[in-house]
This record gives sequence, C-alpha cells and structure tokens, in this order.
Amino acid sequence: MILKKINLNSLLKPFGYLLALPALIIIRLISPFFLIRWYCTFSTRIGHYAENIQIYIAMKEQKKIFQSKKKFFDIFYDRKHICNKQLKKMWLRNKNLFFLPYWIMEPINNINEFVLDKIIDTKSIHYIGYYYDPKKIIDHKVIPLQAVDTFNCVDKADNCISFTDGEIKYGDEQLEKMGINKDDKYVILVLRDANYLKIQYPNINWEQHINRDTKIDYYYETIKFLHEKNFKVILIGSGALKYNKLFQKNIINYEISEFKSEFLDIFLFSKNNCKFVISSITGVDAFGPMFKKNVLEIGVVPFCFARTYSKYYSFIFKKYYSKTLDRYLTMKEIFELGLSKTLGNELDYELEFIHPNSQEILDSTKELLCKIEKNFNSNNEAKKLQIEFSKKYKSYIDKYHPERSNDKIPGMVSENYILQNKYLLN
Repeated sequence: MILKKINLNSLLKPFGYLLALPALIIIRLISPFFLIRWYCTFSTRIGHYAENIQIYIAMKEQKKIFQSKKKFFDIFYDRKHICNKQLKKMWLRNKNLFFLPYWIMEPINNINEFVLDKIIDTKSIHYIGYYYDPKKIIDHKVIPLQAVDTFNCVDKADNCISFTDGEIKYGDEQLEKMGINKDDKYVILVLRDANYLKIQYPNINWEQHINRDTKIDYYYETIKFLHEKNFKVILIGSGALKYNKLFQKNIINYEISEFKSEFLDIFLFSKNNCKFVISSITGVDAFGPMFKKNVLEIGVVPFCFARTYSKYYSFIFKKYYSKTLDRYLTMKEIFELGLSKTLGNELDYELEFIHPNSQEILDSTKELLCKIEKNFNSNNEAKKLQIEFSKKYKSYIDKYHPERSNDKIPGMVSENYILQNKYLLN
C-alpha cells in the first residue's frame, strides 16, 4: 500500500538531477551540428494533449516543424498528471514521437533554463515551440505550444493515432452494449461546462472560461431533426452530466453511463458510423479531425479562436452585445477594440455574450449534413458573404493575432449563419 502511494516521478527525480548536468553538457556541445530539443506536453488538458501533438505530427511529416538543414531530435515528456492514459498509449505507438519520463526531462529542463541559460543563453533553441528555423526565434509561441496549424498540414496528413485489432474488437463490443449497432448512424454532441476543470483542478479559478459553456436546451430542435433522419445522438462532455435521462428515443447520455471510459472517449470518434460532431468548443472535439470527422463548433468565443486551419471545422459564433451601444458588435469592432481575445466576464458591465439560438444551430447542422451527403445547394448571396467573412477574418487575425495565422483558411463560418448575421461584416 505504501508503494502505491509513492509517486514514481517524485521518487526518481533526485536521480534525474544527477544525470541532468552531464547530459546538458553533451547536448550543448553537439548543438552546432545536431540539435536536441524537448517539449513538456499539456498532458493535463485533453484538448491540448490531443490537438497540439496532432498538429506537430502533421507538420513534422511535411517537414514544416523544423525548417533548417541541421539535424535534430525531439523529445516529449508528460506532466505528472495524464488526463487520458489511452491517448498516451496511442502517442507512444506513433513513430514520429519519442517520450522520456518526467523525472528525467524536468530536471534537464530546469537546469538548462534556470542555471545554464543564466551563464550562456541558448536563446530557447532547445525548446520546441519557439521557432520553425532555429536562427529565427518567433515573438509568439508556435506548435506544439499553440494549437495552430500555421501551414495547413492536418488536412494532408494521415491519421496520427490508431487502435489495435484487439482494441477495435473490445470497442465494438462496448458500443453494442450501449445500444449502438454496426448499422446505426450517430452524431456526437459535445456539451461543455465548467464542471470538468473544477473537479479535476479544484484549486484553480476557472471563472474566466464561463462564457464558453453551453446548455442542452439550445440543441433540442437539432436533436429532434437528427432523430427524424435516423441518427442516434451521443451526449458527451461535462455539460451532459446535468441531463440525467440516460436513454430517450435516440439519445444516449454516454457521460453518465456505465460505459464512460478514457478508451471510449476516443473510440467513439473513430467509427465510420460516427458521421459528424457538434461541439460547444471544448477539448475532446479535437478527436474529430484526427479521424477525419467534420466538427461544427457552436458559440465560438473568444472570437479569434475559430479553428480556420482545417476543412473539417465549420463554426458559428457567440454574439458580442454592447450594453452601451444597445446592439451587437461587428467583427471589425471586436478586433479593433481589443475584444477578440476576451474570454471571461471582466467586462460584464459592458459586454454580454449571446449564445447562438436553436434555429441558428439547427440551420448550421442541416447545412453540414447536406455537405457531407453531397446534396447541399449553396445560396449565392450566402456563399459570397462566407467568402467575404473568411477574407476579413484572416486579415484581422494576421494583423491582431499573428500567433493564430494560417496560410489558408479552409475552416469556414456556416453559410446560413453569416446570411442571418450580416451585421458582422459592417
């Protein structure tokens, strides 16, 4: 029992410090011709643990992650807490990643940053995420420190994670027990609220994220529509915990079911009968594009956080309502007034975030489904507005948030949404 309570990383960390200095001397001596870099993953947050590494792998495959003739080797290590051990297992299988334990790498990182860099500053060249070319340190952080696919690599990449035959067999058995047969079509509905972060990390104040939350009430019309189209709807995310009816028609509340597991959190996204994902902008929806599934993001906030880098994302925004002006703010105002990164309620005396209504969500869902089924007839005016929005959005991002810039923006705002909210373009 005593051994179980001992954290292995804490126990071995002193030995890591003994190894760190000689290891760093070698690392620094060989750096002019062979560069060793490292990165501590966001293993405590499922979105960052999934999306950031996915983009890194895609960029590495396409030789975008390190734009230098110098040879290099990248080392990853996790923090003490790992939010999804199944995902860790799958990352370890990927040939593009090399992991070492925390107790080895954290001492190396600390001594390099807080001791040796005070003597001879290496200008962050050993840290993945500060540059693409080691001679050109970037003012802002890049992948994998930021979840931004600068060069649009994800859409061209193969699946970065996969299940073994044994895992697939087990997963299929679990889905069947849940009431999902091989021929059943289903849509994943991800509902976010603050419960997950509050429960996982109770000593941190997460109030700043409150405006990212959603309620199932906004989705009833969409669920009804999907039911009429013979789709089952699987509720996941901490917001689903409040909806305590496990089975109702074609609704399956996975989040409060006996089948909830770190394994199925990922496996659900992988099946061919998962047709698409509707998400309230939370970490777990990153599994959608990993398995080439379309994701409709509902209520994007902050405004600059739309995932425009991939064709698998489409989105609609929360509206920025000005109490002083008694109207919604335009996209130009949101960026030029410095509100595009506003997340919390620090301006609640002036600014109110209005969630997309049921009709906007339903219309955008119908649009996405028609596009997937290749029977969508685009409205000429709506298409022009969508293109105009994308061009303006990219120009504002490039100007005000260059850390979130992409070469191209295949991820698009919903045509129906921008047609009904033309004011954004004023």
